[in-house]
Amino acid sequence: MTAPLSDAELVRRAQQGAASFGDLYERYVDRIYSYLYYRTESPADAEDLTARVFFQALRHLNDFEERGVPFSAWLFTIAHN
Repeated sequence: MTAPLSDAELVRRAQQGAASFGDLYERYVDRIYSYLYYRTESPADAEDLTARVFFQALRHLNDFEERGVPFSAWLFTIAHN
């Protein structure tokens, strides 16, 4: 059995046009939703904001640079803003 790909590898593949962004989405959607639900206390708002976070992440994926900070931190920064 092969080990799951790291975030850095998934980001690299997604930046090159591979369908790896879906894997990143699946890996982090629940955590981002939980964070946003905690902040808004509204399931509908948390769902909408979660979709917006991942839309922005996909839109700006080529701006992401590996600097030793986890990809999840970048997603949470988008969610916070």
